[in-house]
Amino acid sequence: MSTENESPDVLEQIVEAVHQRHGYHVEALDMSEFPLTMDIFLLASADNRIQSRAIADHVERTARELGWRLHHKEGYDEGSWILLDFIDLVVHIFLPDTRKYYNIEALWSDAPSLKFEDKSGLETDEEFTFDIAPSDKN
Repeated sequence: MSTENESPDVLEQIVEAVHQRHGYHVEALDMSEFPLTMDIFLLASADNRIQSRAIADHVERTARELGWRLHHKEGYDEGSWILLDFIDLVVHIFLPDTRKYYNIEALWSDAPSLKFEDKSGLETDEEFTFDIAPSDKN
């Protein structure tokens, strides 16, 4: 995929936005090989509902600055699982118990994953790259 707004480090910038609001256990799942509409699930944890909303707000602001349009948002008022749908990138922000209960990582365990360290740098289970850009889909 290629558009004029494409940035090679979009994922890193979104992860940094999560970290700036103290989100943790950030993991990206490469969904591009599955018959779904998105390329990446980005999962993150927050300690409480206020923090999960702060992360969501900051991710949404950062994505908008990068040229990404929010297509759909769910769970913001309740705050235990917030979903931000940018079409090609879907960000999930969970409280720990909710993340453990739904266990999306296990559900999509055959998807390549990229785990980000909580402070800085990255760890990866598999070698792959994400090529994402804002979607023209509406």
